[in-house]
Amino acid sequence: MGESLEARVAVNTDNIEDLQAEVGRQRDRIHHLESTIHGVRALTKAVDELNESMPNLARRAAKEAVAEARIARHRDVGTNLRTYAALLSVGVALGALIVGLVLR
Repeated sequence: MGESLEARVAVNTDNIEDLQAEVGRQRDRIHHLESTIHGVRALTKAVDELNESMPNLARRAAKEAVAEARIARHRDVGTNLRTYAALLSVGVALGALIVGLVLR
């Protein structure tokens, strides 16, 4: 070991500075990973809650779809009844016209 004490101190000082810089980088990486872990946990919780509420949401959506179908069917029945009433009125008027012409 022919190195002088000053050379060894300089090398060790450089190594310590490199290690301190590496520790800083590792600390930043750990902070980033911790943030990612918190985000994943939040997403996992949201997915679990959605998974638990999915049957209720599906049931509610089905009930709303059935209600909308009933409303549309009743609306169609009302439209059909009005059409039939109009046709019946035209038939009665035509019948009255024919009776009126025959009885003259």
